[in-house]
Amino acid sequence: MHGLISAYPNELELRKMLGDIYFQLKYPAMAGRYWYLEKIKTPQMKKACMEFENSMGHDMNKIAQALKYKGDIELLEGLDVDPELLSSQYKVKDKLVEEQDVPIGPTYKLIIFGCLSVILSIIIFASVGVYTFFKWMF
Repeated sequence: MHGLISAYPNELELRKMLGDIYFQLKYPAMAGRYWYLEKIKTPQMKKACMEFENSMGHDMNKIAQALKYKGDIELLEGLDVDPELLSSQYKVKDKLVEEQDVPIGPTYKLIIFGCLSVILSIIIFASVGVYTFFKWMF
């Protein structure tokens, strides 16, 4: 199921099915993790979502990372969240939307700098090798 969720991140029904499996295996916090983005929650789903939040220490960043949602942002924006749920669910939804928009600039700049440095080093060593070879031959 995890592989299917990775392959089809926009299919929220797969997340619900995995949550059902975890609930049957008596792992309510894990079930809540996968039920967290459900539109209509049963009382057991709400309780499992609260247990999931408790296991994450009510930290929005941890919850957003644990959800590992890689799907379409518009699906999250269209969720009708039940007002009885904890207000942190709204914050997590906003955090997920924010994380999708934030570019990872410094990491890419470091990678580009490293690649250019390696290419420049190869060119310099090749030039020195060619120069030494011609000097040796003639």
